Amino acid sequence: MALSDLNPVDRNEEGIAAVLGILKQRFGERFQTGEAIRGQHAHTTTYIPTQAPDGVAFVDTTEEVQEIVRACAAHRVPVIAFGVGSSLEGHT
Repeated sequence: MALSDLNPVDRNEEGIAAVLGILKQRFGERFQTGEAIRGQHAHTTTYIPTQAPDGVAFVDTTEEVQEIVRACAAHRVPVIAFGVGSSLEGHT
């Protein structure tokens, strides 16, 4: 099966907009939605086409990650974790 055979998932634009507002208010400058920073977090070495995230949060604690996941879950918005982008997390 090719990627082109899959049906795209509809984006939850309303939920995304709500979460972007919540995270911008909560994290201020540590939450970025600019094109350049989103592009830096979009690259992958897999066969999956590159897609930029809607926002990038720079967190300091596990609790902050939990806040983000809770906000996204409440609005049915997916979360994709991104470390330093080295792909050295030990996967096999």
